[in-house]
Amino acid sequence: MLKSTTVAIYTSDIRKVWHTVTDNTNCMWRSDLVRTDVLSDVSFFGHSPNGLRSTYRITCKIPYEKYAYSIDNNSFTGSWIGLFFVTESGGTRIEFTETRKFKNPLMEIISY
Repeated sequence: MLKSTTVAIYTSDIRKVWHTVTDNTNCMWRSDLVRTDVLSDVSFFGHSPNGLRSTYRITCKIPYEKYAYSIDNNSFTGSWIGLFFVTESGGTRIEFTETRKFKNPLMEIISY
C-alpha cells in the first residue's frame, strides 16, 4: 500500500480553503483531475489528465475540520483524508493524506 501526506499553510481563511477543497463541481485546484461529474451529495466521478475515471464516495464531512472520501478506479482503491486547522495568524493549515492499494501487484512495486 502506498501512502503520502501533504502539509501546507495558507494565509487564506479556513472557510475559503474549506469551500475550495469541498466544491466537487470545480477541480481547478487539483493537478490530478481535469473534470468532475457530480453524481450526488456523496459521490462524484473524477477524470484524470490521462483519461482514468475514478469514483469518489464521501465518507466524512465535518465542516472546517475533516473531509474524507474513498477512491476506486481500474488501477487502484484508496482513501483520502483532509484535515483543516486555523493557524495563529488566522490562516489555514491543511494536512492531506492519501492511501492507494493497487489492483495489479506489479503496479504496486513500480509506484515506489
